[in-house]
Amino acid sequence: MGQERPPGDPQQIAPSRLLPLRPLLVAALATTGCRAVYAVTFGLDGEALAAADRNGCTYLWDTAGGLAATFAHPSSQGVIGVAFDPDGDLLAAADGNGRAYLWDLVSGELARTFVPRRRGGLNDVAFGLGGDLLAAAGGSGQVYLWDVVSGKIAGTYIIPGDTTVYAVAFGPGGGVLAAACGNGWVYLWDMASRALAGAFAAPGSCGVKGVAFGPRGDVLAAADGNGQVYLWDLASGRLTRALAGPGSRGVNGAAFGSGGMCWPRPTATGRSSCGMCPAAGWSAPSPVPAAGG
Repeated sequence: MGQERPPGDPQQIAPSRLLPLRPLLVAALATTGCRAVYAVTFGLDGEALAAADRNGCTYLWDTAGGLAATFAHPSSQGVIGVAFDPDGDLLAAADGNGRAYLWDLVSGELARTFVPRRRGGLNDVAFGLGGDLLAAAGGSGQVYLWDVVSGKIAGTYIIPGDTTVYAVAFGPGGGVLAAACGNGWVYLWDMASRALAGAFAAPGSCGVKGVAFGPRGDVLAAADGNGQVYLWDLASGRLTRALAGPGSRGVNGAAFGSGGMCWPRPTATGRSSCGMCPAAGWSAPSPVPAAGG
Protein backbone atom coordinates (compact mmCIF):
# COMPACT_ATOMS: atom_id res chain seq x y z
CA MET A 1 0.00 0.00 0.00
CA GLY A 2 1.44 3.36 -1.00
CA GLN A 3 1.83 6.40 1.19
CA GLU A 4 -0.59 8.56 -0.78
CA ARG A 5 -2.61 10.86 1.40
CA PRO A 6 -6.37 10.43 1.37
CA PRO A 7 -8.44 13.07 -0.45
CA GLY A 8 -9.65 16.06 1.50
CA ASP A 9 -7.80 19.06 2.81
CA PRO A 10 -8.78 19.92 6.40
CA GLN A 11 -8.05 23.59 5.71
CA GLN A 12 -10.77 23.58 3.03
CA ILE A 13 -13.37 21.80 5.13
CA ALA A 14 -15.95 24.03 6.81
CA PRO A 15 -15.31 24.07 10.57
CA SER A 16 -17.94 22.63 12.88
CA ARG A 17 -19.16 24.82 15.68
CA LEU A 18 -18.81 23.69 19.28
CA LEU A 19 -22.17 23.06 20.87
CA PRO A 20 -22.90 25.13 23.99
CA LEU A 21 -22.52 22.89 27.02
CA ARG A 22 -23.64 23.52 30.58
CA PRO A 23 -21.98 20.65 32.42
CA LEU A 24 -23.23 19.79 35.89
CA LEU A 25 -20.93 17.95 38.26
CA VAL A 26 -23.01 15.13 39.69
CA ALA A 27 -20.28 13.17 41.48
CA ALA A 28 -16.56 13.07 42.15
CA LEU A 29 -15.23 9.52 42.28
CA ALA A 30 -11.87 8.93 43.90
CA THR A 31 -10.08 6.35 46.00
CA THR A 32 -7.08 6.20 48.28
CA GLY A 33 -3.81 5.73 46.40
CA CYS A 34 -5.06 6.97 43.04
CA ARG A 35 -2.16 8.50 41.06
CA ALA A 36 -3.47 9.35 37.61
CA VAL A 37 -6.46 8.04 35.65
CA TYR A 38 -5.56 7.07 32.07
CA ALA A 39 -8.92 5.79 30.84
CA VAL A 40 -12.56 5.40 31.88
CA THR A 41 -15.46 3.47 30.39
CA PHE A 42 -19.10 2.80 31.23
CA GLY A 43 -20.75 -0.59 31.11
CA LEU A 44 -23.50 -0.91 28.50
CA ASP A 45 -26.23 -0.37 31.10
CA GLY A 46 -24.56 2.81 32.35
CA GLU A 47 -24.64 1.60 35.96
CA ALA A 48 -20.97 0.61 36.21
CA LEU A 49 -17.92 2.78 35.60
CA ALA A 50 -14.37 1.45 35.35
CA ALA A 51 -11.16 3.47 35.55
CA ALA A 52 -7.57 2.57 34.64
CA ASP A 53 -5.06 4.04 37.05
CA ARG A 54 -1.32 4.63 36.87
CA ASN A 55 -0.92 3.00 40.28
CA GLY A 56 -1.58 -0.44 38.77
CA CYS A 57 -5.21 -0.80 39.81
CA THR A 58 -8.47 -0.91 37.95
CA TYR A 59 -11.34 0.64 39.89
CA LEU A 60 -14.98 -0.27 39.47
CA TRP A 61 -17.75 2.02 40.65
CA ASP A 62 -21.47 1.54 40.93
CA THR A 63 -22.54 4.97 39.73
CA ALA A 64 -25.40 4.95 42.23
CA GLY A 65 -23.61 3.54 45.25
CA GLY A 66 -19.89 4.34 45.04
CA LEU A 67 -16.74 2.22 44.82
CA ALA A 68 -17.64 -1.41 44.17
CA ALA A 69 -14.28 -3.12 43.63
CA THR A 70 -10.56 -2.60 43.22
CA PHE A 71 -8.53 -4.94 41.02
CA ALA A 72 -4.76 -4.87 41.59
CA HIS A 73 -2.60 -5.99 38.68
CA PRO A 74 0.39 -8.22 39.38
CA SER A 75 3.71 -6.48 38.64
CA SER A 76 1.84 -3.62 37.03
CA GLN A 77 3.49 -0.72 35.22
CA GLY A 78 0.27 1.23 35.13
CA VAL A 79 -3.17 0.37 33.79
CA ILE A 80 -3.72 2.26 30.54
CA GLY A 81 -6.96 0.96 28.98
CA VAL A 82 -10.16 -0.75 30.14
CA ALA A 83 -13.19 -2.29 28.45
CA PHE A 84 -16.36 -4.14 29.49
CA ASP A 85 -17.51 -7.17 27.55
CA PRO A 86 -20.97 -6.86 25.92
CA ASP A 87 -22.66 -8.81 28.73
CA GLY A 88 -21.05 -6.73 31.46
CA ASP A 89 -19.70 -9.82 33.22
CA LEU A 90 -16.04 -9.32 32.31
CA LEU A 91 -13.68 -6.38 32.51
CA ALA A 92 -10.49 -6.29 30.45
CA ALA A 93 -7.54 -4.08 31.30
CA ALA A 94 -4.40 -3.23 29.30
CA ASP A 95 -1.26 -2.85 31.39
CA GLY A 96 2.04 -1.13 30.74
CA ASN A 97 3.75 -4.39 31.71
CA GLY A 98 2.61 -5.87 28.40
CA ARG A 99 -0.24 -7.98 29.69
CA ALA A 100 -4.01 -7.85 29.34
CA TYR A 101 -5.97 -8.92 32.40
CA LEU A 102 -9.50 -10.26 32.31
CA TRP A 103 -11.51 -9.87 35.51
CA ASP A 104 -14.67 -11.83 36.30
CA LEU A 105 -17.05 -9.23 37.74
CA VAL A 106 -19.36 -11.87 39.23
CA SER A 107 -16.70 -13.59 41.34
CA GLY A 108 -14.25 -10.71 41.52
CA GLU A 109 -11.44 -13.06 40.50
CA LEU A 110 -8.80 -12.76 37.80
CA ALA A 111 -10.13 -15.00 35.02
CA ARG A 112 -7.28 -14.83 32.49
CA THR A 113 -3.98 -13.16 31.75
CA PHE A 114 -3.12 -12.62 28.11
CA VAL A 115 0.58 -12.30 27.26
CA PRO A 116 1.68 -11.03 23.81
CA ARG A 117 4.44 -12.69 21.85
CA ARG A 118 6.54 -9.53 21.79
CA ARG A 119 7.67 -7.28 24.61
CA GLY A 120 6.16 -3.88 25.05
CA GLY A 121 3.31 -2.37 27.01
CA LEU A 122 -0.33 -2.57 26.01
CA ASN A 123 -2.20 0.70 25.55
CA ASP A 124 -5.81 -0.27 24.96
CA VAL A 125 -8.26 -3.17 24.78
CA ALA A 126 -11.59 -3.72 23.04
CA PHE A 127 -14.11 -6.57 22.88
CA GLY A 128 -15.66 -7.79 19.66
CA LEU A 129 -19.44 -7.69 19.25
CA GLY A 130 -20.15 -11.07 20.83
CA GLY A 131 -17.44 -10.78 23.47
CA ASP A 132 -15.58 -13.79 22.07
CA LEU A 133 -12.61 -11.75 20.82
CA LEU A 134 -10.39 -9.33 22.71
CA ALA A 135 -8.19 -6.93 20.77
CA ALA A 136 -5.22 -5.16 22.32
CA ALA A 137 -3.08 -2.25 21.13
CA GLY A 138 0.62 -3.06 21.50
CA GLY A 139 3.39 -0.57 22.15
CA SER A 140 5.71 -2.65 20.00
CA GLY A 141 3.73 -2.08 16.80
CA GLN A 142 1.29 -4.96 16.86
CA VAL A 143 -2.43 -5.49 17.32
CA TYR A 144 -3.24 -8.71 19.14
CA LEU A 145 -6.43 -10.78 19.05
CA TRP A 146 -7.22 -13.33 21.74
CA ASP A 147 -10.00 -15.88 21.96
CA VAL A 148 -11.65 -15.03 25.27
CA VAL A 149 -12.99 -18.54 25.84
CA SER A 150 -9.85 -20.56 25.10
CA GLY A 151 -7.33 -17.87 26.05
CA LYS A 152 -5.34 -18.59 22.88
CA ILE A 153 -3.98 -16.05 20.44
CA ALA A 154 -6.40 -15.65 17.53
CA GLY A 155 -4.40 -13.29 15.36
CA THR A 156 -1.64 -10.70 15.20
CA TYR A 157 -1.47 -7.67 12.93
CA ILE A 158 1.89 -5.98 12.40
CA ILE A 159 1.92 -2.23 11.83
CA PRO A 160 4.47 -0.96 9.26
CA GLY A 161 7.56 0.44 10.93
CA ASP A 162 6.79 -1.11 14.33
CA THR A 163 5.10 2.13 15.37
CA THR A 164 3.19 2.31 18.64
CA VAL A 165 -0.47 1.32 18.53
CA TYR A 166 -2.35 3.63 20.88
CA ALA A 167 -5.95 2.49 20.55
CA VAL A 168 -8.21 -0.16 19.04
CA ALA A 169 -11.96 -0.20 18.35
CA PHE A 170 -14.45 -2.56 16.73
CA GLY A 171 -17.16 -1.24 14.46
CA PRO A 172 -20.77 -1.49 15.71
CA GLY A 173 -21.36 -4.77 13.88
CA GLY A 174 -18.04 -6.25 14.97
CA GLY A 175 -17.01 -6.82 11.35
CA VAL A 176 -14.25 -4.22 11.26
CA LEU A 177 -11.36 -3.51 13.63
CA ALA A 178 -9.60 -0.14 13.66
CA ALA A 179 -6.18 0.70 15.12
CA ALA A 180 -4.85 4.19 15.87
CA CYS A 181 -1.08 4.40 15.39
CA GLY A 182 1.83 6.65 16.19
CA ASN A 183 2.81 6.92 12.52
CA GLY A 184 -0.27 9.06 11.87
CA TRP A 185 -2.36 6.33 10.26
CA VAL A 186 -5.54 4.48 11.17
CA TYR A 187 -5.69 0.91 9.86
CA LEU A 188 -8.85 -1.13 9.28
CA TRP A 189 -9.11 -4.92 9.16
CA ASP A 190 -12.02 -7.02 7.94
CA MET A 191 -12.76 -9.56 10.68
CA ALA A 192 -14.28 -12.12 8.32
CA SER A 193 -11.20 -12.42 6.11
CA ARG A 194 -8.73 -11.03 8.70
CA ALA A 195 -7.30 -8.97 5.82
CA LEU A 196 -6.33 -5.30 5.77
CA ALA A 197 -9.39 -3.45 4.47
CA GLY A 198 -8.12 0.12 4.39
CA ALA A 199 -5.88 2.79 5.89
CA PHE A 200 -6.39 6.48 6.51
CA ALA A 201 -3.64 9.08 7.05
CA ALA A 202 -4.25 12.03 9.36
CA PRO A 203 -2.87 15.21 7.74
CA GLY A 204 -0.04 16.79 9.72
CA SER A 205 -0.32 14.08 12.33
CA CYS A 206 1.61 13.97 15.59
CA GLY A 207 0.39 10.43 16.13
CA VAL A 208 -3.20 9.16 16.23
CA LYS A 209 -4.04 8.52 19.89
CA GLY A 210 -7.69 7.47 19.76
CA VAL A 211 -10.23 6.04 17.34
CA ALA A 212 -13.99 5.53 17.34
CA PHE A 213 -16.76 4.45 14.96
CA GLY A 214 -19.99 6.37 14.62
CA PRO A 215 -23.12 4.60 15.92
CA ARG A 216 -24.11 3.51 12.40
CA GLY A 217 -20.59 2.41 11.48
CA ASP A 218 -20.37 4.79 8.54
CA VAL A 219 -18.05 7.37 10.09
CA LEU A 220 -14.61 6.95 11.65
CA ALA A 221 -13.16 9.48 14.09
CA ALA A 222 -9.46 9.78 14.90
CA ALA A 223 -8.05 11.84 17.77
CA ASP A 224 -4.61 13.22 16.95
CA GLY A 225 -1.72 14.51 19.00
CA ASN A 226 -1.72 17.65 16.83
CA GLY A 227 -4.94 18.80 18.49
CA GLN A 228 -7.31 17.76 15.70
CA VAL A 229 -10.10 15.21 15.46
CA TYR A 230 -10.48 13.87 11.91
CA LEU A 231 -13.66 12.36 10.50
CA TRP A 232 -13.73 10.00 7.52
CA ASP A 233 -16.73 8.79 5.56
CA LEU A 234 -16.14 5.04 5.24
CA ALA A 235 -18.32 4.63 2.15
CA SER A 236 -16.24 7.04 0.05
CA GLY A 237 -13.00 6.98 2.03
CA ARG A 238 -13.00 10.78 2.06
CA LEU A 239 -11.86 12.98 4.91
CA THR A 240 -14.98 15.02 5.64
CA ARG A 241 -14.09 17.14 8.65
CA ALA A 242 -11.19 18.28 10.80
CA LEU A 243 -12.29 19.44 14.24
CA ALA A 244 -10.16 21.42 16.66
CA GLY A 245 -10.85 22.74 20.12
CA PRO A 246 -9.57 26.21 20.99
CA GLY A 247 -6.14 26.00 22.60
CA SER A 248 -5.89 22.24 22.23
CA ARG A 249 -2.49 20.71 23.04
CA GLY A 250 -3.37 17.29 21.66
CA VAL A 251 -6.44 15.07 21.64
CA ASN A 252 -6.05 11.67 23.27
CA GLY A 253 -9.44 10.09 22.67
CA ALA A 254 -12.75 10.39 20.86
CA ALA A 255 -16.23 9.00 21.46
CA PHE A 256 -19.60 9.43 19.78
CA GLY A 257 -22.68 10.35 21.75
CA SER A 258 -26.30 10.67 20.77
CA GLY A 259 -26.35 13.30 18.05
CA GLY A 260 -22.81 14.48 18.65
CA MET A 261 -19.19 13.67 19.33
CA CYS A 262 -17.33 14.42 22.50
CA TRP A 263 -13.59 14.20 23.13
CA PRO A 264 -11.26 14.83 26.10
CA ARG A 265 -8.77 17.60 25.42
CA PRO A 266 -5.74 18.44 27.58
CA THR A 267 -5.67 22.12 28.49
CA ALA A 268 -2.76 24.38 29.39
CA THR A 269 -3.20 23.30 33.01
CA GLY A 270 -2.84 19.65 32.08
CA ARG A 271 -6.45 18.92 32.99
CA SER A 272 -9.12 17.67 30.63
CA SER A 273 -11.97 19.62 29.16
CA CYS A 274 -14.72 18.54 26.83
CA GLY A 275 -15.81 19.71 23.42
CA MET A 276 -18.74 18.55 21.36
CA CYS A 277 -19.54 18.90 17.69
CA PRO A 278 -22.78 17.93 15.97
CA ALA A 279 -22.82 14.66 14.06
CA ALA A 280 -24.89 15.44 10.99
CA GLY A 281 -24.69 15.25 7.23
CA TRP A 282 -22.99 11.87 6.89
CA SER A 283 -23.92 9.25 4.34
CA ALA A 284 -25.75 6.02 5.06
CA PRO A 285 -23.81 2.96 6.25
CA SER A 286 -21.80 1.07 3.67
CA PRO A 287 -19.49 -1.93 3.99
CA VAL A 288 -15.78 -1.23 4.08
CA PRO A 289 -14.30 -2.70 0.89
CA ALA A 290 -12.03 -5.69 1.40
CA ALA A 291 -8.35 -5.42 0.50
CA GLY A 292 -7.94 -5.40 -3.24
CA GLY A 293 -11.63 -4.66 -3.72
